[in-house]
Amino acid sequence: MKLRKHGLIPLKINDGERAPSCENAVFFTTRVTWIIKHHATMAQNTWDAIDTQEKEELINRVRANFILDWSKRNHREMVEKNLGKKFNDFHYQLHKIYMGCATHGEALLKPTSLVESDVWKKLCGRWGSDEFKKISNQNKVNRKRQHVNHTAGRKSFVRLIQEMNNMIEKLDEMELEERTDEAANIIFRDVIGHRSGYARGLGVSVIPEPRPSSMSAQFEHLAQENEKHKNEAMMYKTELDDLKREVRQLLVWQQSYDQRMNLFECDLERVSNRDTPGNV
Repeated sequence: MKLRKHGLIPLKINDGERAPSCENAVFFTTRVTWIIKHHATMAQNTWDAIDTQEKEELINRVRANFILDWSKRNHREMVEKNLGKKFNDFHYQLHKIYMGCATHGEALLKPTSLVESDVWKKLCGRWGSDEFKKISNQNKVNRKRQHVNHTAGRKSFVRLIQEMNNMIEKLDEMELEERTDEAANIIFRDVIGHRSGYARGLGVSVIPEPRPSSMSAQFEHLAQENEKHKNEAMMYKTELDDLKREVRQLLVWQQSYDQRMNLFECDLERVSNRDTPGNV
């Protein structure tokens, strides 16, 4: 895939979100999938288990194809979260191939071309273990008990309906000109509630607003950093003042030395002229 034929691909990522919202969004996810399938070792069970060096290499491959503002946290998190999702999706795809074999031995004898043979053997060893089978069977039982797709987190749908009614009531209490998107978002957060590190009801693509306690901790940290930098600045200023003083002293000494040398040269010249024959 020669993506850089016409330069880096631009992405629009709204502040507070971890997903692109532009015509290149599908292009981005497709490219991330390609990078995972061609460059991730897949030897680990999950994305979180991959070592930092390999993660950085995969992240840099994504950055090499798209225009991203790496100074923004949501841009960095978007890349890593998409890589993690595609890694887990590919891992699931490989597991389906394994499950398509009649026996564990058959899976070992028929490795897929999607990964290296030694990686495939390692994955088969994990999937064929008693520990993995126990977890897998328990997950199957749990899914069978779930009659409705559970997409509402830990809240029941009845509770969600009630919360929706509460939001509508709060909006109805406002004047028409006050019903802005910002006001609706405030009501949404007020009714749904807050959870550290997560924007409830909005998925992982939205960055939650920091809690007051988190903000206080951030301000305290910034204050400490500021005090540290002030102390360092004062130290450097003192050292600079000392250096300037030493330079001034050196210049004074140099000037005095030059004067003495000039006098010495004059005296030497007079003595030389006096000793020259013909001079009385």
